[in-house]
Amino acid sequence: MSIAALLLRYTPAPQDTAAIELLAAEAVARHPGQLACVDANRALDGSALYLYFWFAEGTEDRTPVVAALAELARLRLPGTDPAVLELASVQDLPGASSGQAAPYHYVVETDLRPDAATELDNWYRQEHLPGLAAVEGNVRARRLVAHSAGGLPRSVACYELTTPDVKTHPAWLAVRATEWSGRVRPCFQNSLRVMCERIHTLEPGKGQS
Repeated sequence: MSIAALLLRYTPAPQDTAAIELLAAEAVARHPGQLACVDANRALDGSALYLYFWFAEGTEDRTPVVAALAELARLRLPGTDPAVLELASVQDLPGASSGQAAPYHYVVETDLRPDAATELDNWYRQEHLPGLAAVEGNVRARRLVAHSAGGLPRSVACYELTTPDVKTHPAWLAVRATEWSGRVRPCFQNSLRVMCERIHTLEPGKGQS
């Protein structure tokens, strides 16, 4: 699978929002036609920043661009050392509230044990991601896979939400409480669950928000 996005995960989150906005603008300017969106999401508790560089359709060799973006981030956000994840897309579903504004971004990361990877993939594809996407207030549900520093595949599921309260909706809780979910969840390793607010989005040709 080709690289769909570069994710830089900062812990803790850099507080210089202006520097993040300038980084996004410079990335788009340096790589015209290659980035569909730059998307910055800060954890509500300030513990992390999820900075995504989403590639445009048709971009061929993305590896040099990934390296250039990571270097640019080091220059523009000095003194930080983010985790660098090259993400390949696995699932991308419109949510029940597709088309609405999504000021919140919820991320669930976990390493995948080789003996459990197929089961987890089937669970996400057949039940979990479609079930959560169907909850009112979920604008978009995506799942991507990267390779962590330890060599294990790392699953990154992310949900664009109208409000953090979507996670407490009875329909959301019902999807999390299925029998299949109970079997799969113990297979999660080195998991992170982070609720973020979107602090900046830049889409070439559409301006910023």
